[in-house]
Amino acid sequence: MWTKKSVLVLGLAVALTFLGLVFRNLALMMTSVVLLAYLLVSIFLVRVSRVVPQRKMSSEKLFEDGDISVQLSLHNKGLTRTGFLEVRDKLPKQLDVRDGSNYLIVDLRGGEKTLINYRIIAPLRGIYQIGPVSLRSQDVYALFYEEVSIEDVQNITVFPRVEEVKDITIKARSLKLYPGATPVKRPGPGSEFFLVRDYLPGDPFKNINWKQYASKRKLLVNEHEVEAVSDVVIVLDSREVSKYGTEANNSIMYGARAAATLTNFFLKRRDSVGLIVYGDKLLSIKQGSGQKHLFEVLTALAGARAEGNLPFKGVVDYTAPFLPKRSPVIIISSLDGDETIAEGVSTLRVLEYPVIVICPSSIEFEMAARAKTRQGLGDPLPYEILKLEREIVLSDLRGYGANVIDWDPKTPLLAVLRETKRI
Repeated sequence: MWTKKSVLVLGLAVALTFLGLVFRNLALMMTSVVLLAYLLVSIFLVRVSRVVPQRKMSSEKLFEDGDISVQLSLHNKGLTRTGFLEVRDKLPKQLDVRDGSNYLIVDLRGGEKTLINYRIIAPLRGIYQIGPVSLRSQDVYALFYEEVSIEDVQNITVFPRVEEVKDITIKARSLKLYPGATPVKRPGPGSEFFLVRDYLPGDPFKNINWKQYASKRKLLVNEHEVEAVSDVVIVLDSREVSKYGTEANNSIMYGARAAATLTNFFLKRRDSVGLIVYGDKLLSIKQGSGQKHLFEVLTALAGARAEGNLPFKGVVDYTAPFLPKRSPVIIISSLDGDETIAEGVSTLRVLEYPVIVICPSSIEFEMAARAKTRQGLGDPLPYEILKLEREIVLSDLRGYGANVIDWDPKTPLLAVLRETKRI
C-alpha cells in the first residue's frame, strides 16, 4: 500500500522527469531516476513474515464490570526477520483495556516467539468479538506498507449485572407441589411452623412437641407448612424504541438487568422461570430451573438487541397457549410506540394471569442524554406532553388489574423490586 510520503516522492520524480525533458537538463533527469529507483527498491522491502498468532483468554463469559485476561502469542515461522512489524488485536469499542496493551511493535527473528498480555473490562452486557489480529509491516523508509488480517476470532459473552435480592413477594396462584421455597397454607414437609395436632401412629418421634407433652401429658406433633415451587414468566421488550438514551443508559440495558436479577432470585428460590424476548423476532425460553437454565437465560439477555417493532398483543396471542396456568407474568417494557400493550395486558388478565409491569421511563433516559450534550433540553413542553401520555397508559394498565411500577432511572433496581405487591 502507498503512503502519502511515497505519493509525494513519485510526484516529485515525475515532475523532475518532465522538467528535465523540457529543459534538457541531465541533472534533473538523473535525480528523477534516483527517486524512482528509491521507490522501486522500497516496494520489494515490504513483506509480512509468516507470523502465526494464538490467543488464550481466562474466560469467555463474565458479568458486567467484570474483567478477563488475554494472552496473544506471536510465532514467526518464517526464516527471516519480520523487521518493523505492528501487531494489533482488534477490540470493539465497548471493551476497555485496563492493564497492558493490545498493540505492539516488534521485530522477530526467524522462529522467535513473543507474548502480548493485557486485561479488558466489559462495562456493558452484550456478545462481543475479539479479533481479528492485524499485522502491518512497512519498509525502512516508511514509503510503503502491507497489512494482513488474520481471522483469529473469539467471542465473549457479557451477562447483565445481577443484584442480590433478599425477598420479592411474587408467587403463582397455582403452585406445583414439589419441594420449593413458596409457603402453601397446608400441612406437610417444610421448614416453617404451621400447627400442632394430636399424635397419630406412624408420626416420626422427632416431630413430637415435648413441651406440650410435659404440660398436657398428651402426645402432640408439630406440623410444618408445605413449601412448593412456582412458575414465573418474564417478558422483556427489546424493540428498537428501547435503545432511546445513551448506549449505557437505556430501557433495554436496565430491563436486561432487571430480568437477570429476577431470574436469579426465583431460581435460587427453586422456582421455575421462563423468558420471552421480543423485538424484531420472538425468542422464547421454556420454564426451567437450575444453574444451567440460569446461564441459558443470561445468554439470551446478553444477546438481546434493540431492533424491530413486534406488537405486544401479537406476542401474547402467540405465547398464551404455552404459558403455565395462572402464573405471574412480569413485563419489562418502556411501553413506547405500541398501541397494543393495553389490549395484550387485558388478554392476560382475562386468562387469569397475574401481571406485573416494570416500566423504565425512556423519557428520563432521553432527557438525561440530551442534558449531557450541548443541545440541552430545549423546549420542555414536548416532554411534559409525553409524560402525560405515559401516565394515561400506566393508568389504563392499572385499570385492568396489573401491578404497574413506573421506574425512574435514578431509582435503584432493588428499590423498584420492593414495590412489587403480593399477587
